[in-house]
Amino acid sequence: MAIATNDVIVKWGTQDQVDDGTTSTIADGAYSVAADITTWTNDDDAPLGQAVLECQFDTTMPTVGNIGLYARCLNVTGTSDPEIPSDNFPAVFVGSFLIPFGVANDVNFFTIIPMFQMPGFLTSQTIDWYLKNNGTGQVIGIDWNLWITPLTQGPKA
Repeated sequence: MAIATNDVIVKWGTQDQVDDGTTSTIADGAYSVAADITTWTNDDDAPLGQAVLECQFDTTMPTVGNIGLYARCLNVTGTSDPEIPSDNFPAVFVGSFLIPFGVANDVNFFTIIPMFQMPGFLTSQTIDWYLKNNGTGQVIGIDWNLWITPLTQGPKA
């Protein structure tokens, strides 16, 4: 089947790294910290997104759990921001990264959330992206990397 002119297709924006490049460990059950985050702006007001995570587990590769992705939308009323994600306030859940349990510890792996609804309350929404180490029983090692790609749908030219 050929995709014809004017058929609806997915269009990708520019992939942006949204961590600060020198990230710290994330304990089991914990969120990443604000110091590891770089604020990202949805300049194109894309309705959808894709996330890529590169990370490793230091001591032992888990056999259970996942890594959650959470969005903290900034300036939701003027300059007011919601709380930084915590167990008392988890922010906007976007999706879960699956863990390839067969990978050895201390080996970087890549995992994706292929498509999610982009959270937002206003045009050019600024977002801090957080990870949560959900029930793995292990520590995510330092120097993990997170990328966000805005997506939209439109006609094929």
